[in-house]
Amino acid sequence: MSDLSGKPDFRGAATLTFATPPARFDVEVDLRGHSQPIDGRYRWYGRIRPHDELDAFMAECGGRNRSGTLRTESGEGAVTVSEVDFWGRYRLQGAGMPPYPVDGDSGETESGDSGETDAGTAPVSDAADALDRAVALMEPDARASVELSRGYAELLGGTPAPSPTAASRAMNNRVVASIYEKLWRPAGVAMMGLGGLSMTAERDKAVADLRLSGDMTVLDVASGPGNFTKHLSTHLSGDGVALGFDISEPMILRAVRDNRGPHAAYARGDARALPFADGTFDAVCCYAALYLVPEPFAVTQELLRVLRPGGRIAIMTSYGREAAPVRTLLRAGSRRIGVTMFDRDTFPSIFASAGMTEIEQEIRGLAQFVSATKPATEPATGQAFGP
Repeated sequence: MSDLSGKPDFRGAATLTFATPPARFDVEVDLRGHSQPIDGRYRWYGRIRPHDELDAFMAECGGRNRSGTLRTESGEGAVTVSEVDFWGRYRLQGAGMPPYPVDGDSGETESGDSGETDAGTAPVSDAADALDRAVALMEPDARASVELSRGYAELLGGTPAPSPTAASRAMNNRVVASIYEKLWRPAGVAMMGLGGLSMTAERDKAVADLRLSGDMTVLDVASGPGNFTKHLSTHLSGDGVALGFDISEPMILRAVRDNRGPHAAYARGDARALPFADGTFDAVCCYAALYLVPEPFAVTQELLRVLRPGGRIAIMTSYGREAAPVRTLLRAGSRRIGVTMFDRDTFPSIFASAGMTEIEQEIRGLAQFVSATKPATEPATGQAFGP
């Protein structure tokens, strides 16, 4: 947990202050951190280089476990100073946003820039064109009220996303958004168990299952920081657009910063009430998210509603196993953090009741991939979605 072998995330000057008794020390620190895959909180820790004045202060105060504030040029954070290690360095521990940049994060990209955006993104003019095409897909009331000043379509008026569970709090955490693709998703893939697909294989499977090409319109719900959306967009051309849709402001801001493109745009809104008319999109998908949202079947119904006749849907979600003891343990643990484990038949049955055709399912560890085609005509009768 506190190993600092190798290169730290931050090494340099800092100021350590205490409120009771008041004290201030200029110190040199080595810091490192990571996000917890369960609750999404960022934990950071490190060492203070040997410091005689701090030694004297700590001795007067009992020698360990003093709460203070650590500041660097990049920020500050509450910290606990604990015992001295073998080399005479005090240990540091903190939680939440660390007092140093995470993954090179230096702020969010705003609209109104010129030229190139951050590495890997398209010129802002091309990205703006993609956003315009995406907004044009919305219903008139949504277009009239949408805010575009930050490079994405804001449909919630800046209202924070609800975070009732540990899982939802993680998805609305700026630190998680900044490390999502490099650390969080790989951890999630590992937790899906043996036989799971890599992230690259997941993306390729989505492209194949959605049958992407040309000027298709694609909706990627719960798009996170946009890496998946951007990959889908690279298989489009002409006026094609992949629209990443998420309720998390930190995730959308990260997507705008890193993954805009000539065929990739983003919107922030509630997937339980998508701002699109029936049959708007040629393809819709939702990967690694339905098990995190509070009303997964309402989101599924919306995905099917906005899919055009003949269009394709593809989802990746959790699989709770068939063996009763295993299923019981998985569901008990997942409920504590706000994760739903779905049965094998849940989504194929939903798709079949909606009249979908070409229903395909693949089980990989604790993950299931389900895809289908919307019929050219709607079924005569409907059925409520749910288990």
